Amino acid sequence: MLLSGAEAWCQQAVKVRLSNAPGKITPGGHFTLFFEVKSEQGLPAALHESLGLPEKWNLLSQRKPEKTLGEKEVRYFFVIGTPADYASGNYTVNFRLKAGNEQVITPVNILIEEVRKVDLFIVSQPEFVREGDTLRVEYMIQNSGNKKEKFALKTNRGKVDHVADSLTLEPNSRLNVTVSQVVPFTDNNAWQSSSDLSVSIPEYASNIYQVVSIPVFSSRVKKIDPYFRFPIEIGGGYLTYRYGERVMTAYQYSATGRGYLDQKEKHFADFIIRGPNQFVFPAVGSYDQYSLDYVYNKKTSVSVGDYVLQLNNLMEFGRFGRGVKLDQQFRRIGYTAFYQKARFYLNQKDSYGGKFLFKFGEASHVGVHYMSKNVMYRGKEFWSNLTGISAAIRTKDFQLETELAHGKAQGKADYGAFTRLQVVKKWFSLASNVIYAGKNFYGFYNNSLLISNNIGFNITSKITLGLSSNFSNINPSLDANLYSVSPREKSYMAFASYQPNKKNRVFVFYSTQEREDRQRPAQFHYSENFGNISYNYNADKFSLFYQGRYGFAQNLLVADNTGKKESFSNLVQPTFRVLPWAWLGGYLEHQHTSKFSAADIVENLFFYGGNARINIKQNLYASVLYRNNYAPDELYERRSYLDVSVLLDLKRHRFTLTGGRSYVPNIQNRNQNTLFLSLKYALKLNVPLSRKRNTGTLKGKLTGEGFSRQGNLIQLGSHKFLTDSTGMFSFQSITPDRYYLSISQNDSRNEGVVPAVKMPMFIDVKADSVQVIEIPFTRTGSITGQVDFAKSNQGGLSSVLNEKPPVLVKLYNETSSFLTELNEKGEFSFKEMKPGNWHITAFIPGSQDRYLVEDGNRDVDVQTDKTMRVTFRVRPNEKRIHFSGKSFEVSIKK
Repeated sequence: MLLSGAEAWCQQAVKVRLSNAPGKITPGGHFTLFFEVKSEQGLPAALHESLGLPEKWNLLSQRKPEKTLGEKEVRYFFVIGTPADYASGNYTVNFRLKAGNEQVITPVNILIEEVRKVDLFIVSQPEFVREGDTLRVEYMIQNSGNKKEKFALKTNRGKVDHVADSLTLEPNSRLNVTVSQVVPFTDNNAWQSSSDLSVSIPEYASNIYQVVSIPVFSSRVKKIDPYFRFPIEIGGGYLTYRYGERVMTAYQYSATGRGYLDQKEKHFADFIIRGPNQFVFPAVGSYDQYSLDYVYNKKTSVSVGDYVLQLNNLMEFGRFGRGVKLDQQFRRIGYTAFYQKARFYLNQKDSYGGKFLFKFGEASHVGVHYMSKNVMYRGKEFWSNLTGISAAIRTKDFQLETELAHGKAQGKADYGAFTRLQVVKKWFSLASNVIYAGKNFYGFYNNSLLISNNIGFNITSKITLGLSSNFSNINPSLDANLYSVSPREKSYMAFASYQPNKKNRVFVFYSTQEREDRQRPAQFHYSENFGNISYNYNADKFSLFYQGRYGFAQNLLVADNTGKKESFSNLVQPTFRVLPWAWLGGYLEHQHTSKFSAADIVENLFFYGGNARINIKQNLYASVLYRNNYAPDELYERRSYLDVSVLLDLKRHRFTLTGGRSYVPNIQNRNQNTLFLSLKYALKLNVPLSRKRNTGTLKGKLTGEGFSRQGNLIQLGSHKFLTDSTGMFSFQSITPDRYYLSISQNDSRNEGVVPAVKMPMFIDVKADSVQVIEIPFTRTGSITGQVDFAKSNQGGLSSVLNEKPPVLVKLYNETSSFLTELNEKGEFSFKEMKPGNWHITAFIPGSQDRYLVEDGNRDVDVQTDKTMRVTFRVRPNEKRIHFSGKSFEVSIKK
């Protein structure tokens, strides 16, 4: 609360009035108070004034009036400074005035505003790192506000050394931490590794984040493979399963390969051989498959054997079968032609057709489509001939796909239509999907209608409101290896989402819906209206999902049901990261409802389960999932009551174990109990196709004076070479690639000698060429310096430096950058810097408005074997006030 015009008086009728309102005060800032003292009988000759300030506040300047006998009004003027780290809130300044034996106290409430500002800086980082070494990057977290901040640190790579999970940082203080990670061994010659750190503050909408990339090069001597190879895997498997009352066992062989056939990467092949065809159980991938995909120059592709056909959305959206397909893409046009015989869908046999596209750009086109398929429908066999047109437009914020198809079968014609629209703006999103297929349209859909719409409004960065509607009555013709059903559904929903930060999200909606099982006999048909609240929490070691619903449901399976009944449910899914490579999770749900009861009786249904997962160094992966049961309206596709998967991936060998107990929706076999176990082995081979001919050579020499040229280790990716007495080195028969070249000087090197160019450097080794480089060495110079903290040059408004602000010094040029802090004596230094022109700057993070660094940006010339001295001067930001008889004004002197 701010008081303006506050008055106080004593028995002698002396009145004191505050005539100005200071407003909100920034910590470390200043404000002005004007007090008017009046008396109708004339002011007494003796007036004694004083000012009561909170602790650590400073009176910067004041002006007391010169009183004359009989004067009726005088004015007092005070300028008061606040400390930079003072917490927000209301504080009281008391103006005391003694007039004779009486005292007048005029309190003024001053509001210090809350300033929250946390900065994150990279203090030090290595120029490069070798694989297998530990990469360490030092960061500084600076609290430049006036509120104590509680925060957590997180890195996506490695760990934050010696830091607790929860930290606290006082105002105007800082903390240095180190992020370390072990750089893994890879097969690459050179790459970039990144180190990052994020500061998570619960009240902040987003984390404070810094990331830096560090060059990495190989430290292992790898033999140069003289052959160009094609990766192939061969192996076999064992499978046993129970399908209903049948128990079957089989053995299969397999061979797969995927990669380029030539060194110029024009010919690409992908093949799968798996057999024999002992039985067909697509759900666990036990069927035989013979596939060959060939791509030429990334524009022409041919598929022979078994392949998945996706012509478009209306005619064929995903069909596994055997045949041939040709696809060619050019800059402005593209076409596809195919023949296929469906394998796992009994209602379809042969099909053929194609499409032709005209392109307006990378993401927009129009097309014409044709397809003819031999269909088995309700005991009849006939051909369905389909023709259609399509168009697509895709931009960053807008996507539209639309199709219109005409179908003719059994002498009758009908139509199909498809539209998908997506609009995404910063504050608005829209998604709409429409599918229509007539009763005599026999494409991927038949006698189907789907209308789905969703609209959302981003009120703020944390709050989203929206509406959605869905009407679904579609009959998709899926494959048997994509077991799925599509219940009828009609629903309307209004929702709100609140996400205060990355860890927490709350989703609330109200919905009315009707759902009906399409299979016969139906397991559910109900209508309900309910409210839903969902909560998601995601952290590094723990995550939680909760969903609660309450409403009323009417069971429509029973013709003479008694109307709507109370229905509610609660679901909890926690997940714990018990070890860096191990996770445990649980599932618990309770439903109180009558919507699944054939007798329309309210039931208490309990569903529970758990899961475990481990992942060790990308070599061993294992997961286990268990569920006791599913609600009937969850079974849209194949579900697992028990699922076990173990993958052991070694350099040349891979073992896979899968097993479980599943439910597969099937009209003829509804109460099935499908148990299966599969064990597979694969041997990884790199078959040589040709000898590498296009290799390159790199030769070089170290030049300069003042260092030993012999015995310096030159490393080019994974290849190493020790220089001779003249400083020469050579790498021959190198695979064309981009490499990092680094130098490790021998133990006898002189201090203060470094390469005159940025190291490590990128080197592009080209095929059939000899590249010669020179790496000059130079003696270095140094920069040392001092930061002086000065007091004000003048009296009046300026405050003195009661506390020294944190100062950072940065030295940089076009290729390098270094940042350092001051020691306890206010000194800094940069050792062994390359000669040349550099820029040096001193700055105060978060305090630029309260302090000035005189001549804070400079150009310096580092010279060989010389140490340059640089001094910076930090002083308060001085203010000066000029008075006149009628008014006053403030000016800032810098």
